[in-house]
Amino acid sequence: MRPRFSSVQPPPYRHLGSGGQQPVRLQLIIALVAGLVLVAVPLYLWRRPGASEPPATDDAGGVDAGAAFVIDGAVPYVPLVDASAATPGVKLSEFKRLSCQDPGPGKTPPERCDHITFFEDALARAIRENSLCAPSSKQEFSVSFVLDLDFTKKKKKVYRGKSSTVSEEKTKELFRCVTRAMPTPDWGTIPHQHARYVVSVTATYPPTDMF
Repeated sequence: MRPRFSSVQPPPYRHLGSGGQQPVRLQLIIALVAGLVLVAVPLYLWRRPGASEPPATDDAGGVDAGAAFVIDGAVPYVPLVDASAATPGVKLSEFKRLSCQDPGPGKTPPERCDHITFFEDALARAIRENSLCAPSSKQEFSVSFVLDLDFTKKKKKVYRGKSSTVSEEKTKELFRCVTRAMPTPDWGTIPHQHARYVVSVTATYPPTDMF
């Protein structure tokens, strides 16, 4: 007699599904996680800020409070040229605001006048750069430079102040040199609150004629 075989046999894929696919999936997941860790850790270490780096500050380009003068809440005056710094031979005083005017009967006290930084810095620079135009002298002397600015007429004038300790005749060449060195202004771009200003600065020159 022939042996009897069952005509119904279990499909082969059941054996594969129960014992083959799950270990393969698990290995793929572990490999993927390990790859992510290997990529993420170096990136973190590279982007982490160093402990030795100082914290950033916002005072870069800040202005020393002692160098600014606030006029009635206006923008602080910070001179581009330090009038107290000594260029060889010449010492400059601080700029003094003598007056500021507007059309009409009103009058503004000098201490309430704003600084015209552009012209004050330009005059200080012109005085220092033209010290060789000053007259020779056996003793120290001072020259008062008065700067008259008219924004309405767009005119400027530099002339000798009364507190100068040397005669007007001896300083003619000095004033020609300083006036020539003053830049041509673009009047419409210079900040100002009034129509006309008069300011002054005193330059002190050392003795030059020692014999």
